[in-house]
Amino acid sequence: MSGSASACTEGEGLLVMGAQDRNFACSNSGHLLAAGKRVRWKDAASDLDFPPVPFPSDRVFAVAGEPRLRALVLRHHERLRESSVGHLFARDPIRFAAGVERVADFIVEATGGPTRYTLLNGPSCMRTQHFPFTIDEQARDVWLTQMLLALDDVGFPDEIRREFWNWVEAMSIRMINRRTMRAQPNRYPWPEAPIKLRPLMTASPRPVMCPR
Repeated sequence: MSGSASACTEGEGLLVMGAQDRNFACSNSGHLLAAGKRVRWKDAASDLDFPPVPFPSDRVFAVAGEPRLRALVLRHHERLRESSVGHLFARDPIRFAAGVERVADFIVEATGGPTRYTLLNGPSCMRTQHFPFTIDEQARDVWLTQMLLALDDVGFPDEIRREFWNWVEAMSIRMINRRTMRAQPNRYPWPEAPIKLRPLMTASPRPVMCPR
């Protein structure tokens, strides 16, 4: 059977993950709805596995520094706004800047910096915060590709790239709230990520200098 949800035949359910995390998968049974003389049970199943997330140590904040981390988030969002998922990002400059600041606060705190994000927003819940947006596996790939390019744009230190990348790569799976394939999302661990994501890359614009 094809990995795409569009391969479902008439009478079968689409492979979808809704806001309540209720999963409906295509069934191989052509008589799924046919009633019998007894109650029939269908085995429990999940269409998305969440891998462990290796949160970074405070070494990331110590080496990168807050200005560079904030520059990274800004550059990442600038790239995303001009990408195929740009419709998910505000065009209004004030709203866009507010969103960038909120994400930057999260990144800074998670890597060992000031706890501004938690003080202003409370505990973070990645899936709940992204439910208003339709994010599928392809959107995640775009998100990761633009992050990879943004790391180069701001001159992110090589000695902490693996630790930082493996955190955001695993965490990004939790943003997915719409499924388009049966297979689990692609994984892009460091250092294989630049090679695996290369087909999605475009020419990188002139690097942005990190503020001092």
